[in-house]
Amino acid sequence: MSESPDAGGRKVPPLLTQTWETATTDPDPLVALGATRALGALLSTWEAKLASEAVASGATWEAIGSSVGVSRQAAWERFHHDVDDFRRQVKAAARTLKERQRQEWREFADDVKHRARGDRRPYR
Repeated sequence: MSESPDAGGRKVPPLLTQTWETATTDPDPLVALGATRALGALLSTWEAKLASEAVASGATWEAIGSSVGVSRQAAWERFHHDVDDFRRQVKAAARTLKERQRQEWREFADDVKHRARGDRRPYR
C-alpha cells in the first residue's frame, strides 16, 4: 500500500484519505454513512500507530491516556498490544543488525589474519 505524507511528515495510508473523502463528500448519504463506519476502524488503527510512536519517543501511559481522554490504565489496555508489536519489530531489527555487525567483524578479522600471513588477496 503506498502512503502519502501529510503536513507533519507522517505517512497517511491512501485508504484512510480515500475513505475520509467519501465520508465527507459523497452525495449519497448511504455511501457516506458506510464510509464513515469504515473510517472508524481505520482511525482506530491510526490511533494505535500514533500511540506506538508516542511510547517510542518516551511518552508515558499517563500522557497517552490524557491525550485521548482516558486513564493511564485504560490507555495501556487499549494500546499495549500494538506497542509491544512495535517493540518486537525494533528488537528483531536490532538483532539482525547486531548479527550482521558480528559477521562483518569476523570477515574483517579473517582478512587481517590472511594479510598478516602474506596473502595479498582479501579473504572472502
